[in-house]
Amino acid sequence: MKIVIIGSKGFLGTKAKEILSKNHEIIEAGRSNDGEFQLDATKKEEVRKFLLKHQPDVVLDTVALTSSTQCENNPKLAEDLNYLTAKNISEVCHEIGATMVFMSSAYLFDGEKGNYNENDRTSPINEYARTKIMAEKEVLKNPKSITLRVDVMYGYNGKGKKNGVFDMILSGNPIQLRQPDQLRQPIFVNDVPIIMIELIKKNQTGIFHLAGPDRTMMIDFLKNLESLVRNNSIISVGSTNSSVEIKIPKNATFDTSKVENLGIKFTSFKDGLENMKRKLAEN
Repeated sequence: MKIVIIGSKGFLGTKAKEILSKNHEIIEAGRSNDGEFQLDATKKEEVRKFLLKHQPDVVLDTVALTSSTQCENNPKLAEDLNYLTAKNISEVCHEIGATMVFMSSAYLFDGEKGNYNENDRTSPINEYARTKIMAEKEVLKNPKSITLRVDVMYGYNGKGKKNGVFDMILSGNPIQLRQPDQLRQPIFVNDVPIIMIELIKKNQTGIFHLAGPDRTMMIDFLKNLESLVRNNSIISVGSTNSSVEIKIPKNATFDTSKVENLGIKFTSFKDGLENMKRKLAEN
């Protein structure tokens, strides 16, 4: 298949390119080496021109403003990057008959009950979630679309590349958690592009929840990542420097049985950490 990855220089985009390029033709749309955008997905005509030129079978949209703090402080930017880009990409994919794969989030729920399935009603408690829900509604208008709601991703792409939350650990700068007991199901980033292809091969569409098999508090998750590179902890409990109060769901766990019933499995946290350890040793 010919696959366009929009946001190809990000954490997920980089890993998706590495894995998918082994069996598929990959077209990148991200920042160039000089920092310029190859494609401004907030402009629909640019999206149309780019996709008409390349005629992909699949478009993976990883563009997002994921920082809850940045979304609260700049709701216009959040709406542009989280909603408008997805709307533009989805509409053009529908025009050309390409499958769109949209990356969504576990933050769409208020976190009161946890173990959310795809049929549970969304209940946003912050600006990030609000804009992602807006985007989902647009994407679902495209009958040939897949929305992947993923919990926090972890993994390692290598030095000089985006490494998601692990970059916070590698930086050595203090990390303050405002809700250390938040429940999560970290998902190994390598699983995401593999599952995407499996869903496409199985002619699946709609919304799917992706999360690792192990549930953990956020502070324990980060300390496990930290143990790969240092002995002295840089993680503490405290508030952020934001002047805006930001709510995040206390329990962001997923019911992933819809995906598992298709014969799809997730990497355990233990095995994911072992993979990271090996890759770190190679670098």
